[in-house]
Amino acid sequence: MKLITRLFLSFAIVLAVGASSVSAAKALLSDQVTLTANAFSTGTVDLQITTGSGSDYADSHAGFTGTLFAGQTTSKIFKLRNNNSGIGLAIQAQATNVNEGSILPSQVTIAFTPWTTSSVTSGHAEDGAITTSDTLAHWQTPKDLGAPVLPSNGIQYYKMDVSIDQNVTTAGASSFDFVFTGTQTTITPTPTP
Repeated sequence: MKLITRLFLSFAIVLAVGASSVSAAKALLSDQVTLTANAFSTGTVDLQITTGSGSDYADSHAGFTGTLFAGQTTSKIFKLRNNNSGIGLAIQAQATNVNEGSILPSQVTIAFTPWTTSSVTSGHAEDGAITTSDTLAHWQTPKDLGAPVLPSNGIQYYKMDVSIDQNVTTAGASSFDFVFTGTQTTITPTPTP
């Protein structure tokens, strides 16, 4: 019996030594490689504006100035350009710097319609265009404009209608700015070879 125990113990020792030499051999046969110079930069979004048929795109342009009487509407054409490659932009508008004067923001209605040209009279609403209209008071919260996504390197005309409520009985003035925000909507995957 002692002989069997000794044989069994010897066999266990041989297995343990063999296993440790196999794991040591694995460590001796390992290798590493490195993929270096991985770098990227993020793109930027560049939304620009101009008025009428202008081509002087910039980050800001003067809107309209003029006189309106109760119940009247005036229109102004402007266009937005998505000066990017590879991404479309959803457009939102928001009234800022509202100085109501004696005309309340709730008495002024502003509508934006995607338009076909730089002319109010010869242009028309884009096919399937949705006019987004609200009071100046409500425009102080950003709203999506009713147009399709502005494609990369694309241009979209808009007609802005400003109306004064017919019940306005006081003379006065009002001023406001509109901020248009373009937000990335599409991701163009980078092709892989």
